Amino acid sequence: MSGSGGGSFAGGGAQEISCGRLSFETQLSSPKPAVVAGINVGDVLSVAIEQQVAAQVVVIKHGNQVAGGITSPKMSRLLECIRQGTQYQATVLSKAGGQVTIRISP
Repeated sequence: MSGSGGGSFAGGGAQEISCGRLSFETQLSSPKPAVVAGINVGDVLSVAIEQQVAAQVVVIKHGNQVAGGITSPKMSRLLECIRQGTQYQATVLSKAGGQVTIRISP
């Protein structure tokens, strides 16, 4: 008696989001207080890769200054997409003291 249920599992590669559709919310990690002070809700920040010691990390920049980094389960996919040429931006959704919530999107 089951008719038309469960059509949402098609594709098998649900983890592999296309670079053009990769979008998620996260917190700014290790925020730089002097840079964060100049950030406002609604600002659009740049997303870049920087080499730090033994690994590449994603950083969020306000102008030419690093505002902080990000951590997310989607980090490895984001790094891969940036390396392949997809450009992303970080829109500031909220700010409370040094805690900044951003949305990463292409």
